[in-house]
Amino acid sequence: MTSRISAVVLTLNEEHNIEYCLRSVRPWCDELVLVDMFSDDRTVELARPYVDVVLAHERVLAFDIGRQRGIDAATGDWIFSIDADEIVPPQLGRWIRAFVDADPEYDLTQIPRINVFLGRRLHSTPWWPGKPRLFKRGAVLVTADLHHGLVPRAGTRVAQVPRNPQLSLWHFTRLRIDALTQKMNHYTTIEARQENARGRGDPPGHTWFVGAFREVAVYVYKRGYRDGFAGLAYMANRAYYKFLRQAKRWDEARSGLRQARYDLMREKILSGYPLPRPRAAGTIIAPTMIDADLSDGVTVGRMGERSDEGIASVDETG
Repeated sequence: MTSRISAVVLTLNEEHNIEYCLRSVRPWCDELVLVDMFSDDRTVELARPYVDVVLAHERVLAFDIGRQRGIDAATGDWIFSIDADEIVPPQLGRWIRAFVDADPEYDLTQIPRINVFLGRRLHSTPWWPGKPRLFKRGAVLVTADLHHGLVPRAGTRVAQVPRNPQLSLWHFTRLRIDALTQKMNHYTTIEARQENARGRGDPPGHTWFVGAFREVAVYVYKRGYRDGFAGLAYMANRAYYKFLRQAKRWDEARSGLRQARYDLMREKILSGYPLPRPRAAGTIIAPTMIDADLSDGVTVGRMGERSDEGIASVDETG
């Protein structure tokens, strides 16, 4: 008996990506489940002709939790998890279909991913063996960990796709630098709060820079300069991301006390002045505005002064 494959797609304002994604999955999947986080654009409208199930999910920071709803609703024996800004090349689609139909002894398959960043395919970024994307129902645990939400359960048998760019997802990400920085700020805040919520405390001193240096090392080793400015920006973004995440872990534990500290510092600086004496409330004087209707021939000269000469009198001394 042929096993069924259900693809689960999580979306939020993906009208420019969603049709490409679904067109790459529909030919070889038995079921398509869309989980939308109340998009403000035409994402759901454009997706309906392709999908079998549309579900709504509240917007949450740990977005993989939303993916769990799609997995629960899917009816396939195998689940394929894909993001809206990714597509499956035909060769990979055929490989997945043949792999599942062969009734493999594995429970999960890692699938590599090629990045297209700032308009350019990157050759210098790690892409193989990839992350868990194709798995039997019950083989993974969905967690709230950002970007690591699909975790293989103990004892899961893991397969790997052959090392071939055409057997990889293609990830079309970050059209502009401003989108890059917005996402980085958003995601690092979430990850820092998740780390602190686990009670891990301040990051060890060496970890502030180890992750950033590793990104630079990969860039040099992989000759990232071949990817032009896009490769440089990708490396710089990931290096700063690693530093910023650790810095925010440190900052989250201290930011709540800073206002009181600032107040104490200001009071200490101002202590050299005598204490101000209470004063009566001042009188607020509203300036006289020039009347737009000058039909009576009377205008206002200096503030509060009237003139019967038909024009505003001017104080020549200023």
